[in-house]
Amino acid sequence: MKRPNGFPPPPPPGQQAPASSPTPPKSVRPIRPAAKAGAAPQPNAEPESPASPKSASARSTSRDTAPKPASTAAKSATIAAKSRDTAPNHFASRAPSPSRTRSDEALARKNVRVAERKRRRYERSEARRFTERSRRRRLTWIISAAVLVGLVLVVVFTAYSPLFAVRSVDIEGTSRIDASQVQSALADQLGKPLALVDYGAIKNDLATFTLIQSYSTESQLPNTLVIRIVERQPVGAVASGTGFDLVDPAGVVVAHSDQRPDGFPTIDLAGGPVGSPGFLGATAVLAALPADLLAKVDSVSAATPDSVTLVLTGSGQKVVWGSVDNSALKAEVLDKLIGTQSPNDAVTYDVSSPDTPIVS
Repeated sequence: MKRPNGFPPPPPPGQQAPASSPTPPKSVRPIRPAAKAGAAPQPNAEPESPASPKSASARSTSRDTAPKPASTAAKSATIAAKSRDTAPNHFASRAPSPSRTRSDEALARKNVRVAERKRRRYERSEARRFTERSRRRRLTWIISAAVLVGLVLVVVFTAYSPLFAVRSVDIEGTSRIDASQVQSALADQLGKPLALVDYGAIKNDLATFTLIQSYSTESQLPNTLVIRIVERQPVGAVASGTGFDLVDPAGVVVAHSDQRPDGFPTIDLAGGPVGSPGFLGATAVLAALPADLLAKVDSVSAATPDSVTLVLTGSGQKVVWGSVDNSALKAEVLDKLIGTQSPNDAVTYDVSSPDTPIVS
């Protein structure tokens, strides 16, 4: 049997065929019968020419469809795949490798996480910006409430804690009044918390001491109550049936003696009782005099508050003082006038109008 061209001879018995694939047979163009003379042309017949593109494509198609051995087909497929990978193709995308795909996915997930963190950070900043006023107002309310609660707790602890109960009462500012008597009068305040001391009861207890003009209280932690007393200061002596009474500007008797007390002028009531307007005017002038000038006054009298008259010690010089108004200026003018006169001369100083004093 005659073999077609392009196929190698078969191997001898017991040997394998060579690995190289045989050369594919050339495509054989079918021979068409010649047209008879006078016969009509076939409708689908077309003239063939060696340079016709159609004939070239037909030949390529016939070669592609020709049967090939298995090894030849695999080799052709490998060559075609390599040519597809190396040849530029602008119309179809190559499939990425698995490792590159995983790295791209990891990078994409990382970018998503970064964007998510930025978005959350931006949202938090915007939330803080829009809620800043409410947060500040809430913080103010919280601080105010905490301060109020703290004050309430301090007051309650101070008021009811036995650690701040009164253990001693200190009396200050007394000279004519016995301090132990005042402490005995205030003994009912011992044991009470400093915040619960009864100041009304203290006022009633101190009212029994006529020599107390005013007083003030102070709580000294942890358990001391301090009473500062201002005693009444006498300004003159008033003659009585049994002696002389030292009185203060309000007419309260500070002390009593059988003899006229030294260093105090006598007050002439001019027929009026203690506490009358004339008496109050005279004592007010005595209280306004400086100490050095008060020591030079022997007596004072006043029928009305505007007609106060002083008598100086020594030769009995008189001073028309008038009312208690401008007492400081009158005292200064009188002191200068006395320096211009002899203490033995019987003169009268009129300082009722301190701008125009008169010496007669």
